[in-house]
Amino acid sequence: MHHLKQHSLEKWRQFFNAHKKVDYVKLIDHFGLVFGNQSETVITKAPGRVNLIGMHIDHQGGSVNPIAIGETRVIAQPRSDDSVILKNVNPKFGKRSFRISDILPKEPVDWSIWTQEVSIKRQEAGILVDWSDYAKAVILMLQEDQRQSNGSYRQNFSGMNLLIDSNLPVASGLSSSSSLVVAVAYAIIAINALSYESKTLIDMLGRSEWYIGVRGGIGDHAAIILGREGQISHIELLPINVSHAPFPSDYRIVICHCGIEAKKSASAQNTYNERVAGYKIGLQILKKDYPQILDPVELFRDLHPSFLGIPTTDLYRMLKTLPIRAARAQIFALLPRQEDMLETLYRSHYQEEEGYRIRGVCLYGIAECERSRKAVKFLRLGDIRIFGELINLSHEGDRVSINGTDRFEPDISNVYLDQCISFLEKDENYDSAQIYRQPGAYAASCPELDSLVDFARQNRGVHGAGLIGAGLGGC
Repeated sequence: MHHLKQHSLEKWRQFFNAHKKVDYVKLIDHFGLVFGNQSETVITKAPGRVNLIGMHIDHQGGSVNPIAIGETRVIAQPRSDDSVILKNVNPKFGKRSFRISDILPKEPVDWSIWTQEVSIKRQEAGILVDWSDYAKAVILMLQEDQRQSNGSYRQNFSGMNLLIDSNLPVASGLSSSSSLVVAVAYAIIAINALSYESKTLIDMLGRSEWYIGVRGGIGDHAAIILGREGQISHIELLPINVSHAPFPSDYRIVICHCGIEAKKSASAQNTYNERVAGYKIGLQILKKDYPQILDPVELFRDLHPSFLGIPTTDLYRMLKTLPIRAARAQIFALLPRQEDMLETLYRSHYQEEEGYRIRGVCLYGIAECERSRKAVKFLRLGDIRIFGELINLSHEGDRVSINGTDRFEPDISNVYLDQCISFLEKDENYDSAQIYRQPGAYAASCPELDSLVDFARQNRGVHGAGLIGAGLGGC
């Protein structure tokens, strides 16, 4: 990644005045009032993202197809101690401070285990995730990366005075939090003269947000760091590979908010983590039942007929063996040799009353991985109609309501899968039975978002509409 330079506030002011960047000049003036004009500063920025196709699969090795939108701006000034002072231009978010050395343990930590413990303690104490925790997460992650085996650091980070501004609406599904994480990361790297390859940094930033309590992937951070203006990025994950495609100039992407904030509350975190658990549980059941066929499978991305060397009908038969819902006792019985893995997995969330969504989540993940592969191909062919259909199908897998009130129950029954098998046995190219045509049942939408999607689809010229983030509200 490129190296950012530090300059005095006056030099930054002159630069942005010359380029008529009024917003930046105002931000610089604000910083001077809060923190003073002494010492040199660095200014960083990072966009948000709109993921058009490839929802909920970045942690499963699936692809994302995002565009960049808006930006978060950070002015950072080094300090002589390891204190971090955070001030947000938005008065909704109060001033915060912490010392790096007060939070990280004295000995090396297993980041996965330690962040899970931090999250559990936070929830048990009834403490909500604060906006500053996202900045704290990335600072701690990058500092821990400097840890040596004897517990000391190769480099102790300088503290910082940070002023943060953003035109991204919060809790909207536009990755305002990941945008903040990336912008703060750039500031840390500049002030401490660090250097990371983009792909390495993306991986670390994805894991940094485990501190918040959500076991997400790296798709948002990859979209933010690797995106290009005016183009859709097609980003393959685990490992990362990126390509770009221009969005047709005679079409527009319209972003609407359903009026419900997609907050990462304890309840929302539980839903996110429970769905991820559904992937892991389903995959382990399949691997236990079909060891020879699925031995090379590591992630849901690999559950594809061409990778496995089997017909699509066989994959549907495998999915039929998965329970639609399963309580923890049933899962322990299905995976008797996986107790340690399951106990660790269960610590990130509590079980929903009706049990884990296993089959629907797994069918969604397999299908969405395929939709995310196909999306950029249709876009490059100029087939915006099919591209829009993929967006529609993706949302149907997230749908929870019809007409904004009635509960929606997708058909993932044995009868439905047998019907798909029957169609394909008669004609292997039968379109509606193909994997990418299956919505599945991830159920991460909300009634208000479903209503907004339905309203959008009623309008002439709309080729596709669906949620664009993690769900549970927002856009």
